[in-house]
Amino acid sequence: MCTVQRSPERLGIRGWLPLAVLCFSATWIGPGCKASGGTAISGAGGGGLNGGTGGSAGGSNGSAAGGAGGRTVPPTVSGLFIEANPNNNLSCFVSWTSDTATSSEVQFGAGAYRFHIVADESVTSHRVLVIGMTAQTDYLIKAVSKNAGGSASAEGTFTTGALPSGLPVSTLTVNDTAAAQPGWTLTNIMQASQGVGFNGTAPGIIVMVDQTGVPVWYFVNGTTPDQRGDVSLRVLGNGNLILGPSSGEPAKEIDLAGNVVWSGPPVPAATASKTDPATAPMSHFANKLPNGNYILFRDLTDANGIGGAYVEEVTPTNEVAWSWNLFDHIQPPAGAAKDWCHPNSVTVDLDHDVFYLSCRFQGIIKARRSGDKGVIWVLGGQAGGDFTFSPESANFGDQHDPEIHADGTILFYDNMGSAARPPAGVTTRVLELFIDENTRQARLSFEFPGSFAVDAWYTTNWYTPYWGDADRLANGNILITAGFRSQTEQTHIFEVRPSDGKVVWQITLPAGVGSYQADRLSPPPLVQPL
Repeated sequence: MCTVQRSPERLGIRGWLPLAVLCFSATWIGPGCKASGGTAISGAGGGGLNGGTGGSAGGSNGSAAGGAGGRTVPPTVSGLFIEANPNNNLSCFVSWTSDTATSSEVQFGAGAYRFHIVADESVTSHRVLVIGMTAQTDYLIKAVSKNAGGSASAEGTFTTGALPSGLPVSTLTVNDTAAAQPGWTLTNIMQASQGVGFNGTAPGIIVMVDQTGVPVWYFVNGTTPDQRGDVSLRVLGNGNLILGPSSGEPAKEIDLAGNVVWSGPPVPAATASKTDPATAPMSHFANKLPNGNYILFRDLTDANGIGGAYVEEVTPTNEVAWSWNLFDHIQPPAGAAKDWCHPNSVTVDLDHDVFYLSCRFQGIIKARRSGDKGVIWVLGGQAGGDFTFSPESANFGDQHDPEIHADGTILFYDNMGSAARPPAGVTTRVLELFIDENTRQARLSFEFPGSFAVDAWYTTNWYTPYWGDADRLANGNILITAGFRSQTEQTHIFEVRPSDGKVVWQITLPAGVGSYQADRLSPPPLVQPL
């Protein structure tokens, strides 16, 4: 077995350092062979993330690659080393070497091996990031190398640390495993403090919870207080995450080890000009485009202090490659509110050379990326937009984070107001509309709670003036984030089955803790059941 010896002092909220790793019992198993004992001694870790460095596809010598009669001989492994991830107390790196190039696999579990992480690249120096563990738990760890002749393994143990201060454990209130989309749920946490609204005093935390609501991964977002809680979240095709800018933190792309692999333009000083696109405040959204560039926007204001939207596409070195100014295409009317647009997301369709900007109070704006960059249409918004609605009650003017679907529908979270206290009889809702761009008609295809028979909380207490999100899942269900920042109301993250409005999964956060958005990761990143 391999035991991680830990430092008696915790290093802030970032993790622990191992003092030593004591390892033995390395085994190899081949076709028709019995397990044989061996010795694996502690050694330095390998190279890159989940794979390693070194090695070649062929064997290193005759005994490793092709024993008597050309038969492939199983590998041998040595140097098992388990080290805590300094960015995440729920994570570790497992390193070892093999005498011939093999795949890399780590099996792990509490009390028994239940999960594994596999990298198929053939290497001799192995280093695998392990995620998906829960706090303050002892785990069995097995490193496995395989080739055509069989496999070899070395075993050890790892004990996870505590959750960082300010990361709560949610309460699982509904879990219909037969109906819910399996996977982990990614969300942001604005830590608890006194009062309501935008007064956070600690850095925000990004967290993944398993289907029971227990944290299995997290990232502490910098060092500046998260005063607003409106950090957008996206999972990228490469497995990384992208976070929008918020408060004093710039936009970031991070890997699952918690390393920042890209940092967006710095957040301008509070005294910087808000009418200059180069220094206007960064807004709370970021995403990465298929061309490798990043999309952001700024809360640009006009000479009268009216807030618009300035959309920027920047290269990985933060050079502006493309931009679009709302004021060039739509002018605020006389007497417009200072928070006239309030941009909260943008969806870019490079194939069709268009994009969709969500202005919370001015609707969903579709525009061209090239040519005159003109507005094609406006859906909803306080000015009315270009569409008629069926029924008329499906009209809206207060949305967050619309999803543009290939089937012609748009799903979004309709806050139904931005007042700190709801008007009488007003509650938040989620809408999905089918859009006919030719006839400029928007037909309601789904509404929650709508007319569904649901718990009274959804029809009487659900009013979120600041945050919110709705996502269609792979099984057709809809994941909804009803984010509160209140000492009396709780944030609810729940999954709804559209056919009957049944809530099939739900977690709640403690009062005073808020979330802006959530995504379901299905399957979970890296981790597979054994």
